[in-house]
Amino acid sequence: QLTEKAVVSTQSTGALMDKGKDMVALAERITVKLSEKADSPGGDETLELKSHLLSIGISNPVTRETHGTGTKYHASLGDELARMLRAPLQQCGGVMSVSEVYCRYNRARGVALVSPEDVVNACKTLTPAHHGMELKRFSSGVLVVEGDNFNSVMRTLVDTITENTCVSALTLSSIMAIPLMLARERLMAGEQHGLLCRDETEEGIFFYKNLFVEEPRG
Repeated sequence: QLTEKAVVSTQSTGALMDKGKDMVALAERITVKLSEKADSPGGDETLELKSHLLSIGISNPVTRETHGTGTKYHASLGDELARMLRAPLQQCGGVMSVSEVYCRYNRARGVALVSPEDVVNACKTLTPAHHGMELKRFSSGVLVVEGDNFNSVMRTLVDTITENTCVSALTLSSIMAIPLMLARERLMAGEQHGLLCRDETEEGIFFYKNLFVEEPRG
């Protein structure tokens, strides 16, 4: 039956979209069932499966036709974006570049894709109090969505550097499995907050824990 559905869905773009919506709806129904079992034995595996299902997509994406235009549209996009990003943002250490947000968001929507400009405007509506995340600009000009767990992210960064004595951006990128650009920006943020200090050598720039300040709490 699965094979038959796959063949039918590839006959036209319209049919593929319909099948995709069906799969998302199915995933959402399964997610509801899993939520009821989250506290039972094997709950960790249940929550992990639920996370994978939630990443499949958004069944009823916000569009201009359904939510108007301008500020109202971008605010609705922001709400939808925040719901979709909550789990992925935690998995990648609390910080995600806007370019990655754009790719993940449109992949989750599947249809009715959103322009880069609209994604940026949607990110501008995010607030820590309401969404648990916000749009920030690093000193280099790079835009990122940062979760409200900044202290936790910085503490993990300091602990990682302590375990390895020192790290470069490339090393940190490999250790934490994050893009090189974000690794570099995270080190810069740690330095700007006085948590790290750098050593510029012929081999490159290495960052050490600043032993003269307290580690972030919270």
